[in-house]
Amino acid sequence: MKRLQKQLHASEQERTILQQDVQRLQHKLQKGERDARSIVMQNKWLEKQTSQADRILTEAVEVERRKANDEMGRVRESMKGVLERERMLMRGRMAGGSSSSERGGGRDNVVVGGENDIDLNKGAPKRILDGVKIVREVDQVDDEREESDPWTAM
Repeated sequence: MKRLQKQLHASEQERTILQQDVQRLQHKLQKGERDARSIVMQNKWLEKQTSQADRILTEAVEVERRKANDEMGRVRESMKGVLERERMLMRGRMAGGSSSSERGGGRDNVVVGGENDIDLNKGAPKRILDGVKIVREVDQVDDEREESDPWTAM
């Protein structure tokens, strides 16, 4: 009987140890399941972030592509205008060269109409900055400097 009681006592201790092992393993399993769910949630969030980043990047590329195409169109149109003015200038020179040689020389003034052309006979154009006219006459400024500069050689 003592032997059976010893066996019973040993079996109960072993059973307690096994139950503790089972509980410890169940806790590990539950922690692993929680970690797996957390990883799945993080992956979904990262996929959304990646998708959003891809969408933003695609939109930015499209905007930049449109800007570049618009700029290329403006440059193309500007170049067309420049080429047309050059053609007109060359035609004028060719026509002026043949008529001036017939008249005995001289150059005709050929005006090539362009909004950015400067008439050299009129001098520097007046500039407007914030609604205030800025006129700078270089000759006057140079004359004033010469008069006020004591180091100018006489």
